[in-house]
Amino acid sequence: MKTRKKKYFIIGGIILLIMLLTGFGLVAAWGPCGGFDKNFHSRFHGKGFHTGFHNKDFSEFLLWRLDKRVKELNLSEEQKEKYSEIRSRIETHLTEGMEDRKRLMEEFHMEINSENPDMRLMAETVKIKIKEISGFMEENLDLFVEFYETLDDTQKDRLIDTIKDRIEHHRT
Repeated sequence: MKTRKKKYFIIGGIILLIMLLTGFGLVAAWGPCGGFDKNFHSRFHGKGFHTGFHNKDFSEFLLWRLDKRVKELNLSEEQKEKYSEIRSRIETHLTEGMEDRKRLMEEFHMEINSENPDMRLMAETVKIKIKEISGFMEENLDLFVEFYETLDDTQKDRLIDTIKDRIEHHRT
């Protein structure tokens, strides 16, 4: 009798293990990503890395996250107006940046697919783009400081604590 229970226990364990492994395989194949080839680009050579944000998705995500963080500060009406103005300027920067990026990628695509690509021209274009991105970041930092100066001391403290938490999170 005892050996019969052991057999059932072992067989049940093996079946459970097979079911778990099959379940994990199915989740890996069709789980959160939704399928093998969904949103996958072949340039990753089968590694399956997520390609990141593209075009409007990125700017929408940044603005959503910004709105979420600002909402936590409980702004006054005057501060909300100032934030709205700053947010629209950031949105404009992002929209222009995405359009410029798209144009640049099209130019690179055309150049690299030409019969004799001019790598010197492409390198110079990237150097110029790096300088533009630096200016873009400076403008957005100025907007952040402009927004920060509209906050009261309590809101500033909350914002600084959030920044410290993020820095500590990235340190580890």
